[in-house]
Amino acid sequence: RSLMHIYSSEIVRIGDQASLFLDEGIVVFFGDNAPEELQDFAVIHKLNEISEEIIVGSKILLSDANLEVTAVGPVANENFKNLGHLVLKLDSATEAALPGDVSCKYDKKPVIEIGDRLEITQ
Repeated sequence: RSLMHIYSSEIVRIGDQASLFLDEGIVVFFGDNAPEELQDFAVIHKLNEISEEIIVGSKILLSDANLEVTAVGPVANENFKNLGHLVLKLDSATEAALPGDVSCKYDKKPVIEIGDRLEITQ
């Protein structure tokens, strides 16, 4: 079956504090429309149209890493649509710890650089 495209964007900025989260296996995304004070600890992507909901089994290509969604918190999709806000946790959890979390299993931890892609498919 063919892949359904959910989201495609480019990383345009990496906040000064973002690496602290990444060290813990957490990637915090915000769209480029987010308030300045939120951008400091986030990976900023160019906010594009989001066509579908992220669900368990969705595939995420982030920089050089392949992730697969294992759990989606109840407000995760809403946050993503409104603010481009996405909290990816590389913990393979089958239940989201927080309402906005999207847990993933992964082949390796992403090394994120400006200009890299964020692609989400189903």
